[in-house]
Amino acid sequence: MMKKLTKSRLLGIIGILFAAWIAWKAGDIPMLLVSNEPGPRLFPYISAAGIFACSVLTMIFDGNKEAREAEEKGVRPFLGKTGWIKVGIVFACCIVFALSMQYLGMWITAMAGLFGFVWLLKGDKKVNALGLVIFSVAFGSLIYFGFTRGFMIPLPKGELWELLGIKML
Repeated sequence: MMKKLTKSRLLGIIGILFAAWIAWKAGDIPMLLVSNEPGPRLFPYISAAGIFACSVLTMIFDGNKEAREAEEKGVRPFLGKTGWIKVGIVFACCIVFALSMQYLGMWITAMAGLFGFVWLLKGDKKVNALGLVIFSVAFGSLIYFGFTRGFMIPLPKGELWELLGIKML
């Protein structure tokens, strides 16, 4: 018996395909570390497994029954039209972040991305811009140097800097 394709099932299928793509691309990451360390493939595989599990659970627990009960009680949906627009903007920012990493490098992209995501997701809350700049620089640098110096995992340095003749750390 064929079940109706709901938004939850469609989202689950997309999530499973995305998890499969992440796992497939993680196989392309070179293993340069010693054998007793997990290596740079570990985090993408963990992410893919988490996305896969959440996608399957989304498909199993469709939410139709809960949605009908909430509608009967007069409860509004979690995301309205403006909420979905914000989700789309965040998704677009994630794509820009991923593409920028190739050209600007992980260090610069991490700092700019942290600032942008916090600013985008702050909603109505007031955020000190200077404090956010300091946080973005400090945490972006911690991420970059933690992976490149601490874990000895090479991260993209950025093609733009090479074109300009600037040597990035």
